[in-house]
This record gives sequence, structure tokens and C-alpha cells, in this order.
Amino acid sequence: MVSRTFGRYQVLDEIGDGAMGRVYRGFDPLVHRPVAIKTVKAELLSREAAEEYMRRFRREAQAAGTLSHPAIVSIYDVGDDYLVMEYLEGTTLQQLLKERGRLEVGETLRLLAPVADGLDRAHRAGVVHRDVKPANIMVLPDGRPKLMDFGVAHLDSTVMTATGQFLGSPSYMAPEQIAHGKASASSDLFSLAVLAYEVLTGERPFKGESITSIIYRVVNENPPPPRQLHADLPERYDGIFERALAKAPGSRFPSASAFVAALDGKEFAASLDNAVEAAPPTAPPPTPKDAEQPRVPAPSERRVPGARSLAGLGSGLVLAAAVTAAVYWRTSENPVSPPDQSVLAPTAASLVVETEPPGATVTLDHEKVGEAPLTLPNVTPGPHRVRVELEGFAPAEVSLDVSATDPPQPLRFVIQPVRARLDVDSVPPEANVRVDGRAMGRTPLAGLWLEPGTREIRLELPGHRPSVRRVEARAGEPLRVSARLEANADDARATAPPPPSTIPPLREGDLVEAGPEVTLPRKISGAVPSYPESARRKRLLGTVVVEMIVDEHGEPRDLRVIESAGEILDANVVAAVSRWRFEPARVGATKVKLRHQARFTFQE
Repeated sequence: MVSRTFGRYQVLDEIGDGAMGRVYRGFDPLVHRPVAIKTVKAELLSREAAEEYMRRFRREAQAAGTLSHPAIVSIYDVGDDYLVMEYLEGTTLQQLLKERGRLEVGETLRLLAPVADGLDRAHRAGVVHRDVKPANIMVLPDGRPKLMDFGVAHLDSTVMTATGQFLGSPSYMAPEQIAHGKASASSDLFSLAVLAYEVLTGERPFKGESITSIIYRVVNENPPPPRQLHADLPERYDGIFERALAKAPGSRFPSASAFVAALDGKEFAASLDNAVEAAPPTAPPPTPKDAEQPRVPAPSERRVPGARSLAGLGSGLVLAAAVTAAVYWRTSENPVSPPDQSVLAPTAASLVVETEPPGATVTLDHEKVGEAPLTLPNVTPGPHRVRVELEGFAPAEVSLDVSATDPPQPLRFVIQPVRARLDVDSVPPEANVRVDGRAMGRTPLAGLWLEPGTREIRLELPGHRPSVRRVEARAGEPLRVSARLEANADDARATAPPPPSTIPPLREGDLVEAGPEVTLPRKISGAVPSYPESARRKRLLGTVVVEMIVDEHGEPRDLRVIESAGEILDANVVAAVSRWRFEPARVGATKVKLRHQARFTFQE
């Protein structure tokens, strides 16, 4: 491949080629991380269609970029004809189904629950995916799913290529998408149901030998009940999929989480009695004693919201809203207690905290409140301080103003690894472990955190020859040392320290540690980071510490944030520091590399 760039992003190789775009593996030199770069094949469209599609591409990519959820791929940047997103390693759900045919119910629910919660998050933000299908779900090595191509993969069926190719995924599209070109949250739920049907049965609900036959069946025919294909599925699944794959959007489940909750046995509004009991309590307004009271239907008359009959639509909508709230609080990935009515009052606000990677401990105003991702539904409006901490990663802290009138925007931290995790084992076990001469315990030993750099790992066991390994510890990269210790009858020889090594002479460009013989680097050019307007609007305050290696030419390399104040302030500092230039460090007259830190505090 001819070397090229998109903006500042360097292309490394091509990893995907679809009907309307290509995907490259790339590298962001500003923050030193791998990225995925998606481009558009505008040359396949007419000039008018290309202009319209590029306009929609940018608009929808920008909308998708505002989403922040553990199950949604993160979009970092949007250009004129490309977007940059997080680079994922794993296998698509489509490939998983090709290899295994179908998945068991438990594994299916573990995959669908986070995806459903991510879809619901997007729908509440007014963003529609438009192309939910197995090829757009990446399953990471640890089993977590990531929904990809948000708002970007779909092109209206009225826009055709020069060869008349139909664009989209008709097997997964909702009837209203095909018939009227209308995509909505409900059409995403239909697509999710098609996907779930295929994962559980190994077959798509709407099959055909051509696009025309598939489209006809999606619009006009009902699929076979899933238990007709696999009788071992729960009996309730036939009714659940009949509702989820209803032709009329209003007859489907009200949310993706409600659909998955039903599959999981947490029946969504199985009856009016259960729905009212599950919903958060609300106090009705006082009414005069002689006022006409609404008639409460008998149990035999009560209906599930979204059933085929639309009688009593007004009251059904009220019920559906109450039940949706109940199921969301009960089935979200991080359940919390349902809010009382004060949460909805203007005297309280919500705060959403997310970290990448997840699992960091969250502290609000010096009090631990849980692990990210976390929603705090009852926060007093005004200034607050949020701190996140995760073993082996740099802590992050920021202060901000929380508003009761604005919708909660996720406060997202991308925390950077600062140490490497070391696991050590040996045969036989119980060997003493020393790291750079310090005793650390006996094998098997797991979860030792090492500072970056070259480390000496020494294993000693009486009656055996010692094993010595030199390893390079890199922040965020796991290390594993396994050794088979050889028996030796001479205990004294087995435990004797190794002979001293010969230290090579210092050369220009060598990385050295700071010391009295080292002249530290001195900054000679570069602007101080400014306070970005987006941070000013949120009144984000905090300290950012950037560590770098100043090379023998005085240029900063390998920048990483070791103390974070959130993505906005972090990115601003890294961008500024990357343009600095230094008088390099020296040992005598020899120019050397040296680790160096820069600290910036944004305060009122």
C-alpha cells in the first residue's frame, strides 16, 4: 500500500472493504494510539448523490461521536471524507456464527444486554443506528461486545450506485425502512430482534434466494416461531419474537432493554398488575371526592402495551412510559435504586461517569460512590470534584459545575496505564522472586505492578540453580515469566549472586535516568496550553501531568498522560506539549534521552 495520511492520522494497512467504504488500521501520532479510519467510496455515486451522502455522513458521524457507552465503539474525530474511531481487536458476531452456527441462551443474553443498553442510550440521545446486524457487532477477546458503524453504515435505499446496487442489509431491515425509507428507534429494535433470532436459532427469520424475495418476506410474511427451529428454546420465546418482529412499529417492545429483559425471563409488563407494581411509585394529584373517577378495567380486560389491539391508546402510553422506566432501572449494566420524585425536581441533577478501561473507582467530593461506568441520579447542582482511580493506571481528577436544567452528559476519562502487571510461576513452585534485587514473594505470584523500564527477574530455590531473566516492562502491557528450575546439589552455588555485568559505554541517544551527573532538558520553544472553550463552558478545572521522553534532538516523544483531568483538558495539553522543543539532556558532552514531565493546572 502506498503510504498516506488522513489529516494527522497515518495509514498502516487496509483491514476492510465494503460496498460504500474502506477501513484502515492507522496510528494517531498525537496521543500515540492505534486507530481505525473509515473512508467513503464517493466515486461510486453520482455527483448529486455523493454530495448528499457526504453531508449525511458528516452529520451522522458527528452525532454518533457524541455517544459514550461501553458497548458502542468510540469515534475520536471526523474529517471531510473519513472518520477516526477506536481500533478493536476481536471477531465479529457474524464470524462467530459462521464458526459455531448458533449460541446458547446464556451466552446470547450476555452479548445482547450491553448492546441493548447501548442502543437505548443512543435512542435517548436522538441517534438511530440504522444497520444493526451481526457484522456490526465486534466481540472482544474478553467477551465484551462493541456495536460499530453507528449512524454511518446505512444509506437510504433511494440512493443507488451507478450499477443499481441495493445498499443496506435487507435481511435485517424493518418493514418501514424498506417500504418507506423511514428509520427510527423502533426499526433498530426490529433489527435487533432479527439478529437475536439468528443467534438463537442459527437461521435468519426472513430468508430468500434474492434481495427481492427477502424484501417481500420482511414486508408481508411472518417468520416461523423460533421454537419450530429449536424446540429447546424457552416456550415464551415464540410470543416474544412475535411481538418484537411485528410489522407495525407501535406493536413492538418500547426499548431494546425491554426486549432483552423479556428474553431473560424478566417479563416486560407481563400483566398490568405486575407493571404497576414494578414501576416507580408516583403520587396522583388530589381530586375532589365528587369528581368522576376513571374506570379501572378488570384483570380479564387488561392488555399488554403494544398488543395487537390499540384500544385505550392514551392510557397505554402512560403505562408504557412507567414500565419503561422500571425496566431500565432494573436491567441496566449498573443498576441503582429507582429515583424518588426529588430526582426529577429542579433541585437535583444527574452525573454520568465513564472510564476507558471500565472498572475504575469513582470518588465524588472525596467520597467513594462506586465503579465506572456509573450514573449518579441525585447530585446537588453546583461545583463538584470527580476522581477516578484504577490499579496500574494514572488517576484522573476534574472539577466541574453540574446543572439541573441541562441533560446529563457523560464525563468520560481515558485513563492511561503507568505500570506493567507481572505474573511469575515456576516448576517446582515456592521459588523466591526478586525484582531488581528486591524480594517480592514466592511463586506462583500474580499481580505485581512494575514501573516501565528494563527489569531483572530472579527466581531462587534451595537445591536448584537460580533463573535470571531481563524483561522490558512497558506501561499497560502484561508480562509473564515462567521458569523450570534445574536441580543442583550444591546449594551454595545455586544461591550465589550472579557475577557483575560489564556496563557498556554511554552513547548519544541512550535513555538515562535523572541523576547528579545529568543536565536536565530545557524548554526553548512552544506555547503554554490554552483553556479550551468547550472546557470553559462546563467550567472544567483540574491538573494534567504529561510524561514524555525528550530525545537527543530535543523533541518530545512517547507522550502519555499520567495524571488526567478528563479527555477535553488532556487532549489540549498533549497537543500543545507535542509541539515543544528542548535543549536536550546531557551527560557531560553526550546528548541523551531522558524522561521528563510537564504539569498544568487549570483553575479559576
